[in-house]
Amino acid sequence: MAKLKTLPKLDRPREKALRYGISSLSDSELLAILLNSGYKGNNILEISTSLLSKYGGIVGLLNIPIMELKKNKGIKDVGALKIALIGEFYKRIVEKFNISDNEIIDDEYLYNKYKSVFYLATQEHLMLVILNKRKRIIYETNIYKGQSDSIQIDFKDIYKELAKYDGKNFYLIHNHPSGDCSPSEDDIQTTLELLSQCRRMKVKMLDHIIIGDESYYSFKKMKKITIYS
Repeated sequence: MAKLKTLPKLDRPREKALRYGISSLSDSELLAILLNSGYKGNNILEISTSLLSKYGGIVGLLNIPIMELKKNKGIKDVGALKIALIGEFYKRIVEKFNISDNEIIDDEYLYNKYKSVFYLATQEHLMLVILNKRKRIIYETNIYKGQSDSIQIDFKDIYKELAKYDGKNFYLIHNHPSGDCSPSEDDIQTTLELLSQCRRMKVKMLDHIIIGDESYYSFKKMKKITIYS
């Protein structure tokens, strides 16, 4: 990516925002303005794009703890704090106005929410979406990024996140970079194993959703396996 100074002035995030409005900016450009500066060899747009890819987009990024954010090169205390503050503002606004209360959280809702996040992904990502007892989303995070076309899922990592947020219900969502949302044998076997572990630990996996280019696969809806809710 070219250095910001070499980009036409009106293509730089700040100038673009002032001329065309905030809504004209991509997620990476918005984050670049928030973070303000990069480091030698990587400009802030590159850092922003990398962060969004690593954590599954804006939704995933805003749920990452400050100490985890600081592990990323180029993200110092102030930058990590800014991201965390935006995430906290969002959560409080949602809570205050009950924005999510009118939404039915199901496979279709989650597909529409995450399809743009995964659209250009070249690797598999796994999102964990935790819900409270009222089936409202309380936490979302990208817990795995595969090497190319596969993901290893460890129930211990899922349960650790559930315990942290006192969650009893969750969805798993992952993408197939090939564009074909059909489950592989590994997908099916892994889901069966997770269901067994969930029952033992008395938590509920509400569905496992695979997102492709133009469609998605819901284990629950397709009745490939029985996911209890």
